[in-house]
Amino acid sequence: MKTLTHRFLSLAAITFAGLALSSCSTVGLGPSGAGEYSGTTIDSSNLPLIRKTTVAVFAEKGFQLDGSADYGIIRFVKQGSGSAQAAWGSNLNRNPVMVRPEVRITPLGPKTQLICNVYMTQESEVFGEDSKKPHLLGKAGYSSLMSTIRKRVEAAE
Repeated sequence: MKTLTHRFLSLAAITFAGLALSSCSTVGLGPSGAGEYSGTTIDSSNLPLIRKTTVAVFAEKGFQLDGSADYGIIRFVKQGSGSAQAAWGSNLNRNPVMVRPEVRITPLGPKTQLICNVYMTQESEVFGEDSKKPHLLGKAGYSSLMSTIRKRVEAAE
């Protein structure tokens, strides 16, 4: 009986860990629980400064703009590291895993909310682009980026 209970608890722990690290996009981990990966609220409504600072902070971490930075959403891209390839890539696909953060900028009167969602993508000649949304892995790094943006903008005001 003790062995059966131990196995059940082990299976439950593995199942929970798998769900926590999965790419299921319904789990909300951001500040408002709406499915975002990370976010912050800035005590500023200076949108040009916020956009410029956001681009600069992400560029410092090796990200490039992915398309144009429109008024409300800025998309970035960079090739994932070896660990990203191991965690998110397919063994049968030689294309690199790409990290694609997307920052949504929402004015809230005298404040502005930044929400960052991150997608891990891998191009496939057979199936098109495979996109996964990590929920826990690397979240602290993006929370730090959001905090850096907030601090720089608020210091510049």
